[in-house]
Amino acid sequence: MSWLSRPPGMPSILEGLLNLRGTAVPVISLGRMFRLPEKPVELYSSLVILRGHDHLLALLVDHVSQVLSVSVETLMPVRGEHSFNNCTQAEVAMAGRVVHVLSPERLLIEKEQQCLREFQGIEQQRLQELEAQPT
Repeated sequence: MSWLSRPPGMPSILEGLLNLRGTAVPVISLGRMFRLPEKPVELYSSLVILRGHDHLLALLVDHVSQVLSVSVETLMPVRGEHSFNNCTQAEVAMAGRVVHVLSPERLLIEKEQQCLREFQGIEQQRLQELEAQPT
C-alpha cells in the first residue's frame, strides 16, 4: 500500500491521508470504525476508493474478493432502524449469501465528515506547498 500521511490529532477512524496524484484522500479503517479486531496495515493492504460528488474517500478493508455489478431491481431495501445512521441502504442476494450495500454519504456521521474535511484541507494545502517548492 502507498505511504500514508498521519498528522497528529487524527480521529480514531482515520488511518491516514493518501496522496493520490496530488489529491489528499482520507483513508478510513472500516475495521476500526465497526470495532472489529484490527489487522496490521501491510504492503498489500486493500483500499477501495469511493468517488463522491465533490470528494474522494478511501476505505481500508481486509480484502477484496470480487467487484460486483448489480441491477437496481435486485436490491432489497433495508429499514433505517436496522442499521446505524441508516448507512446500510440495501441488501442483495449473491451466490447464496446476503451482501450489504453501504451508503457512502451515510457511512460517517456529520461530525466525522466535518473532521475529515478539515484534515483533508490541511493535507491538500501541504501537498500544494510541496509542489510549488523549486527542486
